[in-house]
Amino acid sequence: MAEIKSTLDIIMEKAKKFSVTEEERQGFKRQELEGKIKGLVQKTLDGVMGSEKLQVELAALQTKEKDLVDQILKEEVVARLEVGANSEALLKILENAAGPASPAVRKVFADFERKAEEEKEIRRKALVENFKKKGISGSAVLPNLDADPEWHRARSEVTRQLKDEIKEHLRLS
Repeated sequence: MAEIKSTLDIIMEKAKKFSVTEEERQGFKRQELEGKIKGLVQKTLDGVMGSEKLQVELAALQTKEKDLVDQILKEEVVARLEVGANSEALLKILENAAGPASPAVRKVFADFERKAEEEKEIRRKALVENFKKKGISGSAVLPNLDADPEWHRARSEVTRQLKDEIKEHLRLS
């Protein structure tokens, strides 16, 4: 008579056939660390966690995989940087992670902020000129740059360039 197998026995037999490669294991580890680091950064930005607590949490993660944690942290912070936005908290986190490269990163960010302001002023003047051509003028005319697709495109391009240059200074791929 044939033996009737339980569902658990069947699952265990099938599970024996599967094995996780080292590459997959590293991928799982990276994915887990990315989730933890994203959460820590978000809590810090939201004001739920102070920068001291962030450093303690990061130090705990770094005990096992220092290089990987540092790389993921830098990637996460750089991905969140935006020109024209208040990025001071992100820059402080990045300074702690970047070490010797932090002054260069600050300088790059300041340069791109200046460049973004110049682009913003050029675009604002162009919009005012467009209004004048339509017969709309005066001191109360203030163009809404947030509604201008050309400004969004220019800001996105400056932000992309900023991230690329910071990645270069941090030697991120």
